[in-house]
Amino acid sequence: MSLNFTGKDLRGRSFRGVNLAGANFSHADIRGTNFSDTTLIGANFHQAQAGLQNYQLFLLSCLALSLSAICGFAAAFSGIIATDFIFFAVREGLKFTLLAGGIALITLVVFCVLIVHQALEVALGAAAVVGAIAIAMAAIMAIDGVIAGSVAGVLVAVGIALALVMAVAFVMMVTLTRSFGFFAALLAVGSGGVFGVWLGGIITSKVVALNVGIITVVIGTLLAIYLTQQVFSDEVKFAFIRGLGIYLASVGGTSFRNANLTNVSFQQARLKHVDFRDSILRHTNFHLAEKLDFARLNQTILFNPIVRNLLVTKRGNGKAYIHCNLKGANLVDADLNYADFTNADVSEATFVGAWLEGANFTQAQAIKANFQQVKLTGACVQAWNIDSTTELNAVICDYVYLLNNQGERRPSSGVFAPGEFTKLFQVAINTVDLIFRDGLDLQALYTALNHVQVENQTMQLGIRGIENKGDAVVVVKGEVTEKFSGEVDKAKIHADFTQRYMEAKYEAELQGKNEQIALYRQHQAELKQLLQMFAPVRKELPVVNKLVILKFQGDLNSGFIITLQLAVEGESPFAECTGNLPPASELILLYSQWQSAYYGSLQTNSRLDIPDTQITNVSRHNFVEECENLANQLKQSFNVWLDSSEGFRLVKEKLLAQLNPTDIIRVILQTEDHYLRRLPFQLWNFFDNYHGAELALGTTTYNRVESQSLPSADRKIQILAIIGNSTGIDVSKDKKILETLPNTEIKFLVEPQRQQLNDELRSQFWDILFFAGHSYTQSQAELGKIYINQTETLTIAQLKNALKKAIQSGLQLAIFNSCDGLGLGVNLIELHIPQMIVMREPVPDKVAQEFLKSFLTTFANGSTLYQSVREAREKLQGLENEFPCATWLPVIFQNPAAMPPSWENWQLRD
Repeated sequence: MSLNFTGKDLRGRSFRGVNLAGANFSHADIRGTNFSDTTLIGANFHQAQAGLQNYQLFLLSCLALSLSAICGFAAAFSGIIATDFIFFAVREGLKFTLLAGGIALITLVVFCVLIVHQALEVALGAAAVVGAIAIAMAAIMAIDGVIAGSVAGVLVAVGIALALVMAVAFVMMVTLTRSFGFFAALLAVGSGGVFGVWLGGIITSKVVALNVGIITVVIGTLLAIYLTQQVFSDEVKFAFIRGLGIYLASVGGTSFRNANLTNVSFQQARLKHVDFRDSILRHTNFHLAEKLDFARLNQTILFNPIVRNLLVTKRGNGKAYIHCNLKGANLVDADLNYADFTNADVSEATFVGAWLEGANFTQAQAIKANFQQVKLTGACVQAWNIDSTTELNAVICDYVYLLNNQGERRPSSGVFAPGEFTKLFQVAINTVDLIFRDGLDLQALYTALNHVQVENQTMQLGIRGIENKGDAVVVVKGEVTEKFSGEVDKAKIHADFTQRYMEAKYEAELQGKNEQIALYRQHQAELKQLLQMFAPVRKELPVVNKLVILKFQGDLNSGFIITLQLAVEGESPFAECTGNLPPASELILLYSQWQSAYYGSLQTNSRLDIPDTQITNVSRHNFVEECENLANQLKQSFNVWLDSSEGFRLVKEKLLAQLNPTDIIRVILQTEDHYLRRLPFQLWNFFDNYHGAELALGTTTYNRVESQSLPSADRKIQILAIIGNSTGIDVSKDKKILETLPNTEIKFLVEPQRQQLNDELRSQFWDILFFAGHSYTQSQAELGKIYINQTETLTIAQLKNALKKAIQSGLQLAIFNSCDGLGLGVNLIELHIPQMIVMREPVPDKVAQEFLKSFLTTFANGSTLYQSVREAREKLQGLENEFPCATWLPVIFQNPAAMPPSWENWQLRD
């Protein structure tokens, strides 16, 4: 299970080199913590506080203030001494000293001018050249020139060094304590300058020299202030000063150097003075992270301030990211309408759910990028580089442009049908365009395809179409598919085919004229044969009953470790793998919001007997609309969580590799997290592609219950039907539906007493237990209760012994056609009942009746239990204009050790 450090004080701790995948550090204090070389895949640092500890802040502040004071002192003192030296030179007639001093002054002026207009490197280079000239000129003169040159050179170096050191100190103080730090640094410079003037006044009493000392301090301070302002406006030419200041201010801070931060969430975390150098930032979430500008970001995509701002704000509407490195960036749900990604590298980035309408991806690198559920209408995809690893499922797009000037619109008119964009570009990924500029030799084409197919046994080649472009130019669109899910080397296929085609065409030209004429007479027939022979194979796949078990260990607040098992029904598992999912506490909030709106949308005739929850004075229509909107948000966020996680990718790939769309699949979700049970897992995109699959919930612990021998095979199916408290609802229809079932004997208990129900459960062999009436679940405790009459409620625990006896006697299925039954499911599955069907939320009366009717009719007509539930559940969509999210409600609880019965063989059990 993932480690949970939520809210913990971890200051100064070291986790260097430790595997902390999936760990939860939300709201933790990790100042000074060392995560260098640590594996943190899927970890959660939501609202964590990183950076420097208080004593480290104090020590670094003292260092910066000391540097500022030393600079102020040195500026004043050196200015006074230089002025006094010049006066001495005038008095003694040392003309070369004056010359060297003048050149030194010019050098400093040149440096100041260039620092404003050019890069720091240019200024330093020019100052070095001028200073060297000064020293060289003085050195070839008299002895006083040598002395003067040396002094001038020293003064130039001191002046430049003071300006740079003062700027670094200012950057450090601003980085450490913002505005207060800036004024503190100014005060330190002033204090040092006063001390320098005082000391200079003792050495020399010249008023001019003292004034020059003061002026030197002021000029140096103004230059340092200017440099500081340029640094914090992200001027590239002063990146060196910024890097040095942030480096010094980050010593001892939180370190993620060389850490694997794939799928890590730093949402709303405070990241000042954090070291991210050389870390792996794949799908790392920095949304609304604070103070990331003051972190060490070398060798990461965050080093670029444009990229950094985008990942923090996720707002790039209309902005340009031309040539930007966004490899592996997390841009889930980002607003990127009309953004320009020309020549940008967005490989491995995730754009799930993002708004990219009108965006420009001309020549963008998008290998392994995830564009699931993005809004891409009006985007330009000219020459973008995608392959089979680029995820394009569920892209929402009306049209795109294939040229940068909004040319080559696709489709040419109208809009894409749902899913058509994905199909179009996925087809393009595995399509090889073979261009023939001198007409098409069909025999050579036929021969070349045969040769290439033989030489590439792992490939499946097909002809998708042949287009005549005019002027004897013909384009053959070949479809290439790797049989074993590998990468298609289209360049190799194209080269091999071209060579084989030219060889075949040359051989054909050597044949006699008569043979060529006969060949062309047959071209129509051969073309037809060619297309049929090399058309992509569409084989009917056999129907296989398979079992998928997904075991989720953990919870939504800390993340999950997932174990997947796959088996053919009735056999041992043939495949298994593990994965993980990051925390998704936002799903809990979304579910709670949806549930509130759903309660408000209910009419009074639901099977939930809690009058205080009824909503008054608010239009039900508003609640229905809000419920539908929140349902869409929940579905989208839920699928984003599953589809964007790198740790869950292996699980999905294993499912896709081992399951066929025609299979009949039972999917059992085993978990102890009651929030996860509440989420509508049936909305996972997986179920859209596998129409024979249906979900059941289960616990992580289970046992097989061996039932006692049953009477002879000619017995009828025995049903114990409990009609409980039905105040305000109509359960008579439930009763009529049961009475229409074939080959059954039904015992109805209408509003029974507890003792009567207890005795009936123990009295004989029951196949099905049915309940209709009011029920509810106490959410946190997952305690389910049923209203058996007007005055009594019962829990499963209060019927435990009788229910265990019924299960041992052969009870296979319990159906609770009542409200909020998840607690009933959890409580009863702990008694190891084979399977049961409940409603996960309060259920309107009409929905409960329609589901029961559809399910029992389909089940009794020979469909499997799971297929019957899915078909009946999906039929409820016709009621969702009146009862929103009706298809979410029915859910199966399953004991993984049991096999679901069918109606035909029910009475044949041993």
